[in-house]
Amino acid sequence: MKSACIDAFSEDPGAVEVREAPVPRPAAGQVRVRMKMAPINPSDFNYMDGIYERSFARMIWNRGAERPTDSPGSSALFPRPPYALGVEGVGIVEESGGGFLGGRLVGKRVAVVSGPPHGTWQEQTLIDARRAFPVPRSMSDAQACSFFVNPLTALVLVRHVLQVPRGAVLLQTAAGSALCQMVRNLAREDGFRVVDVVRSRSGAERLKQGNAKYVVALEDEGLLDAVHRIAPTGVDYVLDCVGGPAGSEALRALTPGGRMVCYGTLSREPISLPPRDIMMPMTSVEGFYLAAYLAKRTLFQRLGLVRTTAKLIASGVLGTPVEQTYRLDALHAALAHATRPGRAGKILLDLS
Repeated sequence: MKSACIDAFSEDPGAVEVREAPVPRPAAGQVRVRMKMAPINPSDFNYMDGIYERSFARMIWNRGAERPTDSPGSSALFPRPPYALGVEGVGIVEESGGGFLGGRLVGKRVAVVSGPPHGTWQEQTLIDARRAFPVPRSMSDAQACSFFVNPLTALVLVRHVLQVPRGAVLLQTAAGSALCQMVRNLAREDGFRVVDVVRSRSGAERLKQGNAKYVVALEDEGLLDAVHRIAPTGVDYVLDCVGGPAGSEALRALTPGGRMVCYGTLSREPISLPPRDIMMPMTSVEGFYLAAYLAKRTLFQRLGLVRTTAKLIASGVLGTPVEQTYRLDALHAALAHATRPGRAGKILLDLS
């Protein structure tokens, strides 16, 4: 079978190779999935260059350890190359390694969320049966393959973590992304306002053409000046996936008692956090990592989130726009396209 792999951490997407690999056999609690389609997400690049492992290695519970784990007391080491890439996707369960749940999934089309070492950018992969969820026949592969990283994150951040109420104001950075479009759709459903922050004038124009109302282009004006014009007393919530100077200014755009959630690091730069910028207005900053959030939910809670997400995808609220689909043999072209600024949709890999 064909598999997209890396042998060592690298910032160069050219280090990813599509090669032949043996078909894996599932162990107890696992299922083997014949993959049909998978997206390219920013998180996939984090598995390429090792930023996830380096981040966990800095945590106190990993102090002195040769290899990091993702939580205190865990016996599972965070994966290190060589491994197959790909965080999520959709496919057909062809074999179970045993267990009640795995046996019930055989033959079903499932949305999966996994990540290395058993990535989804390959023709066959192994998945923990608890991370494979049947999807309705009416849902296309293009929508089902992007079920988790964007739609589920948008839903959880807005309705569960922040619980944004009607009438509130939420600011989001990197607002041209698919996830941020989902947040705008949820805002229309739930009755709150969104301030969209993008880098370029052209990006701002694209959002305005898509009926975004409050758009800030950092190419044209400073973030704080622009927010003061839109919301003079500040915004209630910030969703930041950029960090760096933009994230630092977004923090200061909060109204007293406001909350900021960091869920990405696109700039790869740290946020500047002068203590009094959060002390005096009593604002707060917190992090969000979907895998850690889901790990703390029961199976029934996860199933509830999946069902709600499926309904919102079907209604279009959490639908994923797609710009182009590539065969796995054209992976390097797909990776280059995925890093191109100004995209209007996801880049997908056809694995069938």
